[in-house]
Amino acid sequence: MSGWIGGLHIHGLDRGQTPTADYLCTRCGAHKRATGSTDVKTFVATNPAADHSTRCNPATDKPHDAA
Repeated sequence: MSGWIGGLHIHGLDRGQTPTADYLCTRCGAHKRATGSTDVKTFVATNPAADHSTRCNPATDKPHDAA
């Protein structure tokens, strides 16, 4: 995927679309996605950036590993 900016991104909020939330860590390249209204709400409530930062290790994590 090219052109991604790190952090939490939420899209698909228009009527008839499926909500999707993506978190991308710019330090280690870890990516996590939640799809569907309930899963997105739960994912955002867990604060994925703070949750991942406690485990982020850019020296050992490989890009696109699930966080």
